[in-house]
Amino acid sequence: MIVDASLIIDAVADPGPPGIAARDALAAQPAAEPLTAPGHFAFEILIEGTPWIDVHRAWMLARGSLRYADAVYAAAAERHGTALLTADARIGRSGAPVRCGMITVVPAEGERAH
Repeated sequence: MIVDASLIIDAVADPGPPGIAARDALAAQPAAEPLTAPGHFAFEILIEGTPWIDVHRAWMLARGSLRYADAVYAAAAERHGTALLTADARIGRSGAPVRCGMITVVPAEGERAH
C-alpha cells in the first residue's frame, strides 16, 4: 500500500476527526501489507527512493490536473500494483488517468474537525 503525506500528517498531528479517520485507516491495513511512501519529501517516511520510472509516469499524470507530488504517489502505487491510501480527495477528483485503486480516508459524517 502506498501511503501519502496527507494521511500520515493527519494520523500523527491531528487529534480530531481527520486524525482519528487516518489512524483507523492505517490500523485497518493487514499486518502483512507493507506501507510504502516515495522518497520525494524529506519529512516523509523514507521507505524507498523514487525510481526514474515513477518520476516519468508522474510527469505523464501531472500533465493534466494532478499535482506532480501527488502524481508520484499514484505512479508508485501503479508500479507496486497496489492502492494509494490518502486523505487528499483532490487526487481522486483530478481526472488523471491513474491506474491504481484509490482509498480516500475522510472523517465520519457528523464529526467535526477541531
